Amino acid sequence: MKTKDLAIQAMIATVYVAVSLAFQPLSFGAVQVRFAELTLLLLLINNKHATGIILGCFITNLFSPLGMADVIFGTLATALTCFLMAKTENDVLKLLWAAIINGVIVGAELTILFGGVPFLFNLATVFAGEIIAVFIPGMLFKTNIRNNKALQQYFN
Repeated sequence: MKTKDLAIQAMIATVYVAVSLAFQPLSFGAVQVRFAELTLLLLLINNKHATGIILGCFITNLFSPLGMADVIFGTLATALTCFLMAKTENDVLKLLWAAIINGVIVGAELTILFGGVPFLFNLATVFAGEIIAVFIPGMLFKTNIRNNKALQQYFN
């Protein structure tokens, strides 16, 4: 990894952590909209940015009130999302992976941790949060992201 690439991944991780902690009440829990997941849109430019996103998620989850479960399962969900986004050509499905994967994995985690809260409720709330944080902005701005020469030059 070149120095510039390492610096960019560190910056992405830093932005992910800063945004997550700035919106901490929304970043964790049964009803969540983790705005830092917007960094997933960088995968529309280059899949190598998964490194910074996953690292940022891992560091953020160290601050989670849900403890090590969130470090393990939340980071796993983001890593799997990045992998599937990198392998998917269809933009709609690519942008839906965050909602699907986090809905299932984090939804299951929350169901186990908050016994009594039904899995479908947790799945639906996490899914909806990811739709708000990733899918809608992604669908609105994917063409602009891909066609922005400055973004391409910096993040490619």
